Amino acid sequence: MKRLPLIIIIFTLLLSVFPLNQASAASKDDISGHYFETDMRILIGKGLLGGYGNGIYKPDNPVTRAEFASFIVRALDLGTMAASEFSVAQFSESASFTDINTDDWYYPAILAASQNRIVGGYPDGSFQPNTKISRQEMAAMIMRAIQSKGVISEAAPLSFTDQANINPMFRDSVQRLLFLGVMSGKTDTNGNVAFAPSSSTTRGETAAVINRMLKVIHPPQNLEYKVASITKGSEPVVVHEYETFTEAKNKVRDNQVVMHGNVIVWMTSGIAVSNKFTVLYTDATFKTNSTYVASGVELKYYDATEDWVKVQIADVTGYVKPDTVNLTPIQVVDNRSFYETNGGILVHKIYNPILNSWASYTFGKAPSFMKAEGKYYSWNGNSFYLSDGSFAGEAYQYFNRMPLYTQTQYTGAQLDEFIRSVKPNSPLIGTGDAFKKAEQQYGTNAMYFLAHAILESNWGESKIAKDKNNLFGLGAVDSSPYESAYTFGSYELGILDAASKYIVPGYFSESDWRFSGEHLGNKGTGMNVRYASDPYWGQKISGLMFQIDQYLSSQYNLPAELNKYKLAETIVKNVNVRSGTQVTDPIEYKIRDIGTTVQVLDTLSATGTWYVIAPKNIMGQTYPELYTYSHGYESYGTSLKLLPLAK
Repeated sequence: MKRLPLIIIIFTLLLSVFPLNQASAASKDDISGHYFETDMRILIGKGLLGGYGNGIYKPDNPVTRAEFASFIVRALDLGTMAASEFSVAQFSESASFTDINTDDWYYPAILAASQNRIVGGYPDGSFQPNTKISRQEMAAMIMRAIQSKGVISEAAPLSFTDQANINPMFRDSVQRLLFLGVMSGKTDTNGNVAFAPSSSTTRGETAAVINRMLKVIHPPQNLEYKVASITKGSEPVVVHEYETFTEAKNKVRDNQVVMHGNVIVWMTSGIAVSNKFTVLYTDATFKTNSTYVASGVELKYYDATEDWVKVQIADVTGYVKPDTVNLTPIQVVDNRSFYETNGGILVHKIYNPILNSWASYTFGKAPSFMKAEGKYYSWNGNSFYLSDGSFAGEAYQYFNRMPLYTQTQYTGAQLDEFIRSVKPNSPLIGTGDAFKKAEQQYGTNAMYFLAHAILESNWGESKIAKDKNNLFGLGAVDSSPYESAYTFGSYELGILDAASKYIVPGYFSESDWRFSGEHLGNKGTGMNVRYASDPYWGQKISGLMFQIDQYLSSQYNLPAELNKYKLAETIVKNVNVRSGTQVTDPIEYKIRDIGTTVQVLDTLSATGTWYVIAPKNIMGQTYPELYTYSHGYESYGTSLKLLPLAK
């Protein structure tokens, strides 16, 4: 099944088939007296179902796969937060289904539905947007949408006269929708009930199913809250029902949870999982955001109310809206993401609870405290715990926290050699000198910048990279990423433009709102805070840098850059960077934020401990050797702390 990749930006759904009619439903129209009139009017009132003008809604018209995907996306309000919350585009290229083009009216809807794993394609890579959707296909899409919201369901037994005709891959979805009351069978004149799995569905029938789905996902507010016992392998057992959330929460004991409808809304301990693009806010008013993550990301759970869920990602604790996460009590958690060591290499195994799938990548050097056979758990990639919750140790990856304005020893030709060793036919071969030029002119470490391009362009194999010499997706927008992406005359021009107009001024400059430290980092500090919704984007790039360094240092008999210098991070704001080791020496610049990393070239003992640090020479700046006070003199306090590096 082909999937469309993540593009976390607001899109405007083109309603060429379902144009919204802002006027009230006419007193007499073509749904007056229709069997599905009530359901259709509810969706019309919510702005989810449009008409064709003059009171025409065509309730008996069949619905195509593209039209149904549009219904689902609109009903679940998918993909509509990033631009409004952050006013920034996440650049990513679309690898669409073979029969879907970016200028099709339904492209944004299918993109969002596919990214959220609600729709899929056929074995030949097509989506068949204009094919009439069958009832069993509709069942599968509806069930995926319901499951993405953390709704708990059972599989009801089937008793349809044609149940043998239901495709086995859709049978479970049909059974669960029967249990939830979202779908049912069709009764003929003889009283026989069939499911008609291959039959098409009409706009009226679709409205009824969507309306029932929304009632399951968002139960009526007067529905009582339930306290239920949760045990692994068993369905929740309701203990008692209450009128309010507070009453129910106050009655919870042991392994019990609070449920609203079929959704868990409070638990003592467990894991929260993002079920859509999820914004993390600094407080429960949702006025100021701190970062964001994609769907399927594990978050540390702290507490919840009817209005918010308190969670942690990396070292950042904040609040998310309840409908953006699913809560899983710790007693029923089967799988979790973890770290392990493989031949001295630290590997991150990522579990996606929404998809029930695994992925992995190399992060860097395995810390010495890790045993070969152990699993280690970490929310930030630095502090590690065993499965019993006991602390195992702390270790930072050098390339993840190294200032990205430092220079690499490796030449352009050597960088090309690494590309050739992994991907002999990669279009990136020959770009090494361009990355070195960006390093010299603008201050972007060439090894980092190459690793960034490898990740973003799939080793130069993406369509935007090959057709437009655009390795970073610059200029791409929501509904037409390929068409709107900038075109450059060469790879070199694209690399230099990305460095000078986007990366350096946006992520290396403390005056820019995107700045959180000039290192890769995670969702707590560094570029990853506001560059990507993937919380492990920075760790994946640092893993590529680790591999580049390991290969080239061995190939050319050079000292590895890994852990070549010490790294220290600021623990107070506005740390002075001076031209000498006296407080009377001129201040060249200040390090504004806590958690910003510096590369320590040497340690000096003047009045207290001073560090000689790599100067922040970006955009043509040429600072000489610089110094910053760390600790050791009571009157000056403590400004920096060394990071324990994985060795």
